[in-house]
Amino acid sequence: MMRVRHLIAAVLLIALPGMAVADPATTQALQQAIQRLRDAQRGAPPIPAATLSGLHSSLQMMTRDQVDPTLFRVDQAIFNARLAGLREMREQAAKQDQLNSLQRQVQSLTRQQQSLQTEYGKLREQLANNTMSGARTQHLQAEIQQQKQMLQSEEQRLAGIAKQQGASASPLAAQPGSVKALTVYAQVRAASDGVHVTMPVDSLFGSDNQLSASGKQRLQAISGILKQTTASEILVRVAPQPLGANIATQRAETILRALRRDGVPDQVLALATGVGLSAGSAELLLVNASPAP
Repeated sequence: MMRVRHLIAAVLLIALPGMAVADPATTQALQQAIQRLRDAQRGAPPIPAATLSGLHSSLQMMTRDQVDPTLFRVDQAIFNARLAGLREMREQAAKQDQLNSLQRQVQSLTRQQQSLQTEYGKLREQLANNTMSGARTQHLQAEIQQQKQMLQSEEQRLAGIAKQQGASASPLAAQPGSVKALTVYAQVRAASDGVHVTMPVDSLFGSDNQLSASGKQRLQAISGILKQTTASEILVRVAPQPLGANIATQRAETILRALRRDGVPDQVLALATGVGLSAGSAELLLVNASPAP
């Protein structure tokens, strides 16, 4: 501001000697130019030193040539061009500031988008886990329901057989020696639905869920006795295992195949649910033979 005042004072000192002959129009134009420079200096950003020096030089030339309108108009055109260049420079700076602001906004939005995508990915993963958990739950419920139906069906069938047989003789009644022989390998209990031959699962299977060597020998010996019975059906049952009902079914199938391989007639062998058996036990239920007509 002090520099502009000094410039104006210098302009007036130069102009005073020629005021009498100065053109009124050029004098007014010079005053307007000085005011425009003042207004420009109030704006932002500050005028670069080189640009400000050029504007001051133009004002000095306008002051000197205000007695010659032709030269004055040339000086005025130069001043106007430099002032226009200053405005354009400021406009470009303002546009650059706006561009920088927009770029910062874009970067902020990009970070927000990435954060949302990450959150979306987590939600999709949670949804997938919940869906899988729900599917497993449905599968287990369906398996439990299936086991219940098998148990009910088996109980009904056994109840029917027991009702038909009544007090008829045990399939081993005619062979008391066979009963005694079976007690060597398993617990034997006669009931209205037949003879229950029970043994621990661990005595048949090894840690790899396959028949152990002693288990194969035990079943081979039992098979030799079962081939002499008059049982109409031999039901193979294994109590539910801690690893699930499927394991119990697989072990029952393994026992059945061993009995078949050792000569027990296939038509009398059948699988049955092990629900109701003591934990860790396997059983062969020898169903009573149908009474003669």
